[in-house]
Amino acid sequence: MKKLELQQLISILANIGVIAGIVFLGLEIQQNNELMTSEVRATYASMEQTGWSFIIENPQLVDALIKDRNGEELTAAEEMRLNALWMQSLHQYQFRYFEDPDSTVWISGQRRNYESYPSLRSTWHGNGRGSRQAGKDNFDPRFIRFYEENVAIHR
Repeated sequence: MKKLELQQLISILANIGVIAGIVFLGLEIQQNNELMTSEVRATYASMEQTGWSFIIENPQLVDALIKDRNGEELTAAEEMRLNALWMQSLHQYQFRYFEDPDSTVWISGQRRNYESYPSLRSTWHGNGRGSRQAGKDNFDPRFIRFYEENVAIHR
């Protein structure tokens, strides 16, 4: 009978060990998910800061943006510079769209930019002097559909 009790005790201890291992694994997965979520937020923050830093570090870009927003005619160089800025921005938003498709926090700001800056619209559609093709041709069809339904609302 003692042999049977020892086997049962070993079996119980083994089961407790398995349960403890599963609990530990669950905690590790939770910590990993929290870390990954934090990394995503840090990536988004870095993307936003990079965009603003780029504008701050390039005063001629600020002048071109103001001219564009005010409806003044841009030089070919200014239009090309803004085209590059908008393409960079659009690639960042495509990344964000695919990495966090449920996030909509960026849409209203991008919609305001689309409405305020003719150069963004011409970059997207490719009908300005700053590009030879529609910028949207460089993106995934799913992002194009999403962007046109939620941002590039036709005026």
